[in-house]
Amino acid sequence: MPRKRSYEKRKDIWKYYKVEYTSNYTEEMDTEGLKVLKWSMFDSPDKLGSGKMFMEDSPVFILDKIMKAQRLTGYIELAYTSKKYADSLRLGTNSAHRVGMAVKFRCINANARFRFVKGLIQYGVQRIRLEKESVYFDTDNYINKPELRIF
Repeated sequence: MPRKRSYEKRKDIWKYYKVEYTSNYTEEMDTEGLKVLKWSMFDSPDKLGSGKMFMEDSPVFILDKIMKAQRLTGYIELAYTSKKYADSLRLGTNSAHRVGMAVKFRCINANARFRFVKGLIQYGVQRIRLEKESVYFDTDNYINKPELRIF
C-alpha cells in the first residue's frame, strides 16, 4: 500500500515546480486543456486539486495563452483560496480569490511585465493591478468596477 504524501505547494520558480500526484488527482487531470500551465499551480496551498475544481476557466485560459504566446516565465503567487486559507490571509469576503476569478502573478522583469499586461489588455481583462514585482488581475467585473492601478 503506497504511503500518503502531504501536498505542499512549491514557492520557487516554474522549472522546479513538481506535484506529488495521487490516484484521485492524476497528471492528465492537471494538464487538461492547458498548454503551458498546470491546474495545480492555481491550488489553494491547503488542498490539492482545488484549482481545477473551483477556479474559473477564463483567467486560467487567458494566462495560459499569454504565457505561451509571449514565452514568459514567472510564478503564480495567489489564485484560488479556500475559506480557511483566505481567512488566514485576511482577504475580504468579496475577494475574487475566494471565488477563483483572480490571479496574482510574480514577474520580476519589467519588460516581461509589460508584455504580460499588454496580453491581458488584448484579451479584454479590465481589472489589472501592477506592483513592483507582480501583476494582479481578475475577471470579476460584476462586483468590482474595471480599473488599472499602478503601485
